[in-house]
Amino acid sequence: KSVPEGMRVLVDTGLPVEPGRLVIARQPGRPAVLRQLVEEGGDKMLKPLNTRYPTILCEEGCEFIGVVVRVHGAF
Repeated sequence: KSVPEGMRVLVDTGLPVEPGRLVIARQPGRPAVLRQLVEEGGDKMLKPLNTRYPTILCEEGCEFIGVVVRVHGAF
């Protein structure tokens, strides 16, 4: 999965957040990020689409803003 720079994403704030989905998540004290939610050994992790960035553990207080439902080209 990949979202090229400059693309717009449509996010649904009412969909259930499930492993494998692209989500907008915010860790406490940090800006929101677009990541794929994965689950490993019972832990929820935020996996980047760009492998140059690390996969991060969902800390206590991690907030899921919504689930990506569509990606649009830039206008």
